[in-house]
Amino acid sequence: MLPLDLLPTNSGLTVTAVTPTADLIAVAVTSSAATASCPACGHRSDRVHARYRRTLADVAVGARRVVLVVTARKFRCTHAGCPRRLFCERLTGVADAHAQTTIRLADLHRLLGFALGGEPGSRVADELHVPTSGDTLLRRVTTVVDAPEPKYRFVGIDDFALRKGRVYGTVLIDLERGRVIDLLPGRDGTAVEAWLKTHPGVEVITRDRWAAYANAATAGAPQAIQVADRFHLLTNLREAVERVIARCHPLIRAEVAARTPPVAPSPPTPLPEPRPPSVGEQARQARRQARTARRERVRALRREGHSVRDIARALRMSPKTVIDCLRNADDDRPHGGLGRRHSTAVDAYRADVEAWAAAGGTNTAELHRELAAKGCRARYDVVRRFANRFIGSSGHAGPRSPFTPRPTPTADAPSPRKLSFQFACPQAVTDDEPPLLERVRSAIPVLDTALTLAAEFAGMARKTVTKPLAEWIAAAVATGVPELVGFAHGLRSDAAAVEAALTTDWSNGPVEGQVNRLKAIKRQMYGRAGMKLLRARVRYRL
Repeated sequence: MLPLDLLPTNSGLTVTAVTPTADLIAVAVTSSAATASCPACGHRSDRVHARYRRTLADVAVGARRVVLVVTARKFRCTHAGCPRRLFCERLTGVADAHAQTTIRLADLHRLLGFALGGEPGSRVADELHVPTSGDTLLRRVTTVVDAPEPKYRFVGIDDFALRKGRVYGTVLIDLERGRVIDLLPGRDGTAVEAWLKTHPGVEVITRDRWAAYANAATAGAPQAIQVADRFHLLTNLREAVERVIARCHPLIRAEVAARTPPVAPSPPTPLPEPRPPSVGEQARQARRQARTARRERVRALRREGHSVRDIARALRMSPKTVIDCLRNADDDRPHGGLGRRHSTAVDAYRADVEAWAAAGGTNTAELHRELAAKGCRARYDVVRRFANRFIGSSGHAGPRSPFTPRPTPTADAPSPRKLSFQFACPQAVTDDEPPLLERVRSAIPVLDTALTLAAEFAGMARKTVTKPLAEWIAAAVATGVPELVGFAHGLRSDAAAVEAALTTDWSNGPVEGQVNRLKAIKRQMYGRAGMKLLRARVRYRL
């Protein structure tokens, strides 16, 4: 007999028979309760009308599936005012009405759906011997009942992409408990404002610098303290520094070139040692010599006065081959084969093309226009292929010899973007000498002023420098550097949130972490993560 403790606890069921097989255990059970409650009026009845059979899948035992074959009863409702005359008894604590699985198996399936999604969870369920479909797992996930909401005091807001560039949503995070509160449609702030108005107890709101969220937080929770994200502040600062560097980049390049000693040209690449010809090269050379000897024999017979037909008959050649040998006496390649260079309309302008290549010309489109003005009717591709024969030998772009001397390397400054990241992350520079910006900033006053103020604000954001925000904004505006002035005006428009970011310990970092988790869950479901399903999985935590 199957031990009774393997059945759901407090089930009110009695085991009557157990039928084990190689991969299945069928447990026949019956209800031992004397009465049942009517689902319509709640009145208890003891009048049994009929019995019927229900089959419920249960959690597996070892490597064998378990099925409960329940003999259930139908009762008559004896309450006079109840509209129902017959009802089926409910298996409270065992299975829901009309369900084909027990409650504990449904909970196991729901757990697999939350953790793995549809099809991956279905494959794991097969391995656990509790098979079900991926659609059933997702249905159990989306039908879970939400737990009662606590009082939210500290909330984080950020956006996420359902379809990048097209459909966006908003995620709300409970910073106090580190849990996802809800997913809202859109990122225009309308849904956020409505949610904040229904939760008046919010005290702190962390967000990025998106204006829609700032306006929604102000309108929905005017009593809350708004905190701007320090990461986005530093990102905006780096972008402003990048624009300053881009404007000063010609001066930086000139300074680098003046301070860098000339680089000695690399020695020419020595020619490789001659190697003996391979078997294939020897065969090609033998065929070339045979063709040359045959051409000489054809020309000799022709000089003696023999006709083409007589020469073809004597040398066992076709008359066409004899004619080709006589017309192309100086061509060493097989006539009519690959590599044969045909005449083109550019051949008459060969001297012009050679002069153009010797003068360092590389723009074949310009050459085509010049030749067309002189009467050449060749297409551009014909001119380009003809010109490529001469461009390579002049050292410019095009086919060239593998032993062409390399150009002398010249010193140049990194791009503005790379220099801005060197400024934003100085600890990442591993060279022994100071970074490039530190070496050249003294020679460029505008760059020195901008970097000094930017470094000061970066220290304020990292809590290593203490300075009033209004004082820094005034100093940045006084410099007259357009990039810093624009950045300072942006800080002034959101001064309260920026001041809170610089002086409090609140951060939007937990929100960014939850957004990364949301993205992983969304991509795990291969495009099936609609808002309802995604909300259910993101809000659930194991």
